[in-house]
Amino acid sequence: MFFRRALYAVFIAFCLSAHGQVTIQRGGTLSQLINNLYGGNGIQLKPNGHQAHFGDSQDFQEFSATLQKTLQARPVFPVPSSVGVVSFQFDEETGTYQRVQSSFGPVLAERATTSGKGHVNFGFGHTVSDFSYFNGAESLDLTLRHCLTEQCTFGNTGAPFLRDVIRVNVRMKLKSQVLTAAATYGLTDRLDIGLVVPYIRNDLNVSARGSIIVAEGSNPVIHTFDPLIETPDQIASGHAIGIGDVIARAKIQIPLRGIPIQTAFLTDLTLPTGDKENFLGTGDLRLRGTLIASVSGKRFSPHLNLGYEWNSGTTELSNFDYRGGLEIMALPRLTVAADIVGTAFPSAGDRFRARALNGQSLIGRSVIDGAVGAKWAVNSRSVLVLNLLVPMNDTGIRPGSAVTLGLQLGS
Repeated sequence: MFFRRALYAVFIAFCLSAHGQVTIQRGGTLSQLINNLYGGNGIQLKPNGHQAHFGDSQDFQEFSATLQKTLQARPVFPVPSSVGVVSFQFDEETGTYQRVQSSFGPVLAERATTSGKGHVNFGFGHTVSDFSYFNGAESLDLTLRHCLTEQCTFGNTGAPFLRDVIRVNVRMKLKSQVLTAAATYGLTDRLDIGLVVPYIRNDLNVSARGSIIVAEGSNPVIHTFDPLIETPDQIASGHAIGIGDVIARAKIQIPLRGIPIQTAFLTDLTLPTGDKENFLGTGDLRLRGTLIASVSGKRFSPHLNLGYEWNSGTTELSNFDYRGGLEIMALPRLTVAADIVGTAFPSAGDRFRARALNGQSLIGRSVIDGAVGAKWAVNSRSVLVLNLLVPMNDTGIRPGSAVTLGLQLGS
């Protein structure tokens, strides 16, 4: 904590010494920190007899609102697998459910096994993610152009100063640390119920650096910043702690006779228990259904998940998702798992655009990540978990990586 604050203090001191025109914004929530950049009412320039009108309707405010919506819309942690230390699968030869004696299962994806009647599996994890990339870039460059309507120009549409542009470079880092506690209980040999409870700390640092690009032939004194009104550089920093969105889940095995594949259906109901204004939750009730197909081999165990999530509050964020990969029993006590984790948002793009973004959307239509993890059996009832999740394409606001360390316990 002290080291992070010291680094931030050094950063502020550097900005102050380099420019001497920095405003530190504050707010009661992380959403307010973003909204309060440039005072929350757009960029105000020095008055000189000409009223500057950059943007058709306060473009910077539109951008800050879009950034808030984006951070509020997406979960800040990957949902852990419901697969526990103890797993059962249907055996066609005997017509009964037998304990799985293969790998320990995937970390983020699902396989069709269940816990078995009366068995309880617990999972605890700590995930750290740094959201700092905008469509693959470390910053966003906003372009704010002068309004050219009659109300802004008073008929003087040929004036060179109307071609002046305000450029704003925006950088953000949202560090999210999530502690998850999960429990799965076998109601029957083929039906599990479970609960995932996340506890989240979000640390947000955001900065905006503004500059005026003077057009050819324009008088450079017409559009200028006045530090007594609005400084060109803005900084905001804050943190929030609390419960995230709780997930209630149920998985049922669906035995298909005659084919060597286990199948199941998983239902996740995500409750809006997290504080949306502090990016601890999305504020929306969400319902996901996932079809699961897997094979539990002695050494190699492939799996495939296909799902759809319905978002009750923000229907544009309803999405299709897929997870596919392989578990490898490298050693009797070690399982290595690799997965492709993808989500498609058919309708999200337009809602998360702003004019100043020059056509970019802060939520991509297709989000693809790669995951690689390992499970090490401490004993017959406990497993250590390590996983790394990294982006495989450059769309939307993404973490550079998400690292999870966890422990699973079985009864």
